[in-house]
Amino acid sequence: MPILSLVSPANLAATNPPAKTLKNPSFEPLKDRLISLSNAGRIQEALSVLDVMTQRHHLTPDLTTFSVLLKSCIRTRNFQLGKLLHSKLNQSGLKLDPIVLNSLISFYSKCGDWTTAKAIFDSMGGFRDLVSWSAMISCFAHNGMESQALLTFVEMLMHGGQYPNQFCFSAAIQACCNQDHAFMGESIFGFVIKTGYFESDVCVGCALIELYAKGFHDLDSAWKVFDKMPERNSVTWTLLITRYAQLGHHRDGIELFPRMLSCGFVPDRFTLSSVVSACAELGFMSVGQQMHSWVIKSGLCMDVYIGCSLVDMYAKCATTEPMEDARKVFDRMPNHNVMSWTAIITGYVQSGGLDATAIELYCKMITQGEVLPNHFTYSSLLKACGSLSDLEIGKQVHNHAVKSGLVSVNCVGNSLISMYARSGSMEDAQKAFEFLLEKNLISYNAIVDGFVKNTSSDEALKMFNKFEETLTGVDSFTFASLLSAAASLGAVGKGEEMHAQLVKSGFDSNQRVCNALISMYSRCGDIEAAARVFNKMDERNVISWTSIITGFAKHGLAKSALKVFDKMLEAGVKPNEVTYIAVLSACSHAGMVNEGLKHFSLMYSEHKITPKMEHYACVVDLLGRSGSLEKAVDFIDSMPLKADALVWRTLLGACQVHGNIKLGKLSAKRITELDPNDPSAYILLSNLYASKGQWEKVVKIRKTMKERNLIKEAGCSWIEAENQAHKFYVGDTCHPRAHDIYKELDQLVIDIKKLGYVPDTDFVLHELDEKEKERYLTQHSEKIAVAFGLISVSKTKPIRVFKNLRVCGDCHTAMKYISVARGREIVVRDSNRFHHFKNGSCSCNDYW
Repeated sequence: MPILSLVSPANLAATNPPAKTLKNPSFEPLKDRLISLSNAGRIQEALSVLDVMTQRHHLTPDLTTFSVLLKSCIRTRNFQLGKLLHSKLNQSGLKLDPIVLNSLISFYSKCGDWTTAKAIFDSMGGFRDLVSWSAMISCFAHNGMESQALLTFVEMLMHGGQYPNQFCFSAAIQACCNQDHAFMGESIFGFVIKTGYFESDVCVGCALIELYAKGFHDLDSAWKVFDKMPERNSVTWTLLITRYAQLGHHRDGIELFPRMLSCGFVPDRFTLSSVVSACAELGFMSVGQQMHSWVIKSGLCMDVYIGCSLVDMYAKCATTEPMEDARKVFDRMPNHNVMSWTAIITGYVQSGGLDATAIELYCKMITQGEVLPNHFTYSSLLKACGSLSDLEIGKQVHNHAVKSGLVSVNCVGNSLISMYARSGSMEDAQKAFEFLLEKNLISYNAIVDGFVKNTSSDEALKMFNKFEETLTGVDSFTFASLLSAAASLGAVGKGEEMHAQLVKSGFDSNQRVCNALISMYSRCGDIEAAARVFNKMDERNVISWTSIITGFAKHGLAKSALKVFDKMLEAGVKPNEVTYIAVLSACSHAGMVNEGLKHFSLMYSEHKITPKMEHYACVVDLLGRSGSLEKAVDFIDSMPLKADALVWRTLLGACQVHGNIKLGKLSAKRITELDPNDPSAYILLSNLYASKGQWEKVVKIRKTMKERNLIKEAGCSWIEAENQAHKFYVGDTCHPRAHDIYKELDQLVIDIKKLGYVPDTDFVLHELDEKEKERYLTQHSEKIAVAFGLISVSKTKPIRVFKNLRVCGDCHTAMKYISVARGREIVVRDSNRFHHFKNGSCSCNDYW
């Protein structure tokens, strides 16, 4: 930055004496040439003429020449040349007048260099005029120093000897256009009314519109100001349209546009861009296309600013070929900047399934386009990497963000957390979280959601405790994520605590939160509470209906699920793919084969939902559970899609239940062909052989698994007691109350045997003697968890046990006897569904 030569107030002159250079005949033509170039925005050429004047002709330009050049630099935002000009001005030896000094204050204000602007202002002393004060107030206001701007305004009134005009009032009001200082803006508004500037000047009215829109978020008052303005121009209309759009009133913003035209005002690129952006948010493709036509007729189709808005609009409104029209607009733009590149990259990311193309465009941007990405570019790119679960590319983008110095920007840091979490690397996600200097609500939401989705639900709840210590409030997304964490753990107590907290926070009527509550209660085994939340909802969307249908299905309440589905259709809510998975599952769990096949048929014929692999797997499950294994195979053969491992795995599970070795071998073969590293095929087939006593084949399969380094998931059960999850494995003795648990378990076995319980050792899939098998059955994780529940959970509450695998047949029988022996309701959630044991029977009716 050039060294400032600040003059003392004593050396300031109101006018400069005539210089001898004025008599030189070459001076005036060169001066006129310089001013002409300057006014045309050709600053570089104008400075070349300045050099000719000073170096070749040894002429000293006057202050008028420097003033015109300086204002041109401000107008074109050519800050580098402006600083060079200031240096030449210092070298000229001219005595600077207030006009030039005021221009310098404005120039450094635009540069963001408020320190230099303030130094020039201070150097003026008693020569400051109203323009000086207004420029300094505006400088502070536009550089995020609103308090200093208002203090300067007050200082001017008290000690500056100046009375504000429309420009000074506008600058002061601009300093109030935020929530912290808005109340002061109303006081200045009163001052404006008294002086009469509101009725006489447009710029004051625009500042007041900004005050109410940005400071108070009060569009009604902003409209009243606009409505009472005696004079309006295109800037006023554009400002109001833009603020309506930015505050979410997109339709109102669009409706203002034809009114602006009818009043005879011509929209500029900012007006058109705001209206196009509003169309994008509302999905108004036809209106957006009309605006595109207007852009072309106005000769603004080459404008980068409007081009970005059009790219965004076509990306968000595309109904058939995503990004086709957006890409055409982008490719036809003659020049691209970081905004246009970011718009097209973001469009591909948000369109879904086009993330790889977004990354390819980024590579073109930094190689061919020679444009440096900004924080929004990196944020979108990291989302693309997260969607692809591509950790390698994600780390490369991370490195680029580090080198650019943008990694600490909140939106980049938050996207990093999300990218690592979605890629399964929670260690890196946590590092990115800790690296953020200023964590906000989105930061906490991202890390909590990451823990939830990566099965670290207990970590998510621990993070929530930090959350409460750090932030004063949470939003609906946070509550939804934390309720999902409670559901994954089966921590109904923690879920109930959060329910109470969200009621206090005023989120109990929020649709997203209510949907999460329905899911949490149903997944924690309390379907009645889930139904109560659903019934109290004023507005339900497809997720609300699907959540309660899924809940009823998982709890074996097929008739209730189908009844709610019928009500959903009567309410005019269109089911989606997930809804039909819930409906088909409900039929499958209840053995309603014909009903399930009917709904599968209606899925496309009535609702035009094309079945996906998950739907075909549901039908295979429907037929397999009922024992119609041959029909299930025929159905697979008739599928228009090639069956994947999920479909064959479903059939293999049914083969194990019904003991069909022939079809079990076929299913296992198909699974290993499609996914050789899937351990479930080997485990299910091994269990099938074990149930038939074919131990040699069991040993062979286990040997193959060992050679291929395939590990069986260990079965475990857990139960919540006193707001803490207690996890148990087979034969577990690690719990602090292990002695009490096994004492209760031994007594339980004695009591239920008296009631008629006979251990079914066929469910022991190891070659042991009968006594060992019986002891092994007693120590199954779900039995240990129930025994712990009996000695830990209040007798007034059901015992809720959760298991990661399918509950074994012997444990299922034992639970029915335990519910009688202890007079307790027992709820068990396994990998497939819920079992409610009460008075010696199960809600599944032994069909699961």
